[in-house]
Amino acid sequence: MRKLLLLSMVIALCACQGQEPKAAFGTVEREVVLVTAAADGLITEVTVKKGEPVATGQLLVQQETTEQRLLLAQVQAELAAAQAKLELMQLGSRTEQRELAKANLARAEAKLVDARLTQRRQAELLAQQLNSQSAVQQADAALAVALAEQRAAQQQLAETLAGNRQQDIEQASWQVAQLKAREEQLQWQLQQSSTYAGRDGVIDDVLRYQGERVQPGSTLMTLAVSDTAYARVYLPASAIAHWQVGQQLSVWLQGRETALSGTVRYISAEAAFTPHFALHQQERSRLVYLTEISLTDSKDLISGTPVRVELP
Repeated sequence: MRKLLLLSMVIALCACQGQEPKAAFGTVEREVVLVTAAADGLITEVTVKKGEPVATGQLLVQQETTEQRLLLAQVQAELAAAQAKLELMQLGSRTEQRELAKANLARAEAKLVDARLTQRRQAELLAQQLNSQSAVQQADAALAVALAEQRAAQQQLAETLAGNRQQDIEQASWQVAQLKAREEQLQWQLQQSSTYAGRDGVIDDVLRYQGERVQPGSTLMTLAVSDTAYARVYLPASAIAHWQVGQQLSVWLQGRETALSGTVRYISAEAAFTPHFALHQQERSRLVYLTEISLTDSKDLISGTPVRVELP
């Protein structure tokens, strides 16, 4: 009687095990991207916390920008002065400037006439022995100065009437272009001190905090991307022949009554031993292949949620 009871229990147990659906198990995962610093500097603010959802373009980390702003203000002032100078050169001389140049020439010519008369008078007085040689020398020097001033006034009037030379205008234009390039460079450097979210997602971890100085390329935090949820499951070797990349299938999530649609995107070429959580007790010692399945409507899925895929 006891042997008959034991035999019936074994048969019942085998029947239960035979009714257990064969499935591959795993978890929901997301692609994690590194958020890195683009510039060297002190962190003045970290605007997000671990586990916080963020949107594309949202400010995540701000670094010190005082030095860049001061340099930018200086270059912008120099640029404004250079642009004003170039505009004046392109417009040419005004009527007032031309009249002033003519007046300066007339004054210089009158001074030259007076200097020549003085020099001639002093020479005549010296011939009559009515003055000294030094007086004549002073008159000669004054005449030379008046002649130089008259020539300078003539050149100034000619330049005023002719306008600025093309070479001078080109040089002024080059200076403006150089300052504009410098302004753009400083504005770009200023932008690099602010780090923004490149994609929608959830902050996976924060690695740097306010008060820390970081170098370009330093990892500030990690971001789990919202639209890249996938199921990572472990496919038994016995089922590998029935699966292929691009295959459509259903993925069951713990706590949900309906399955999600999935597409196999990756199957590992190398087998590994089954993780302790991946399959039921009788299959934990078998070899499995890591498989990734893209999921539709995955933005609201929580990373780490257990999933199950039924095997053929």
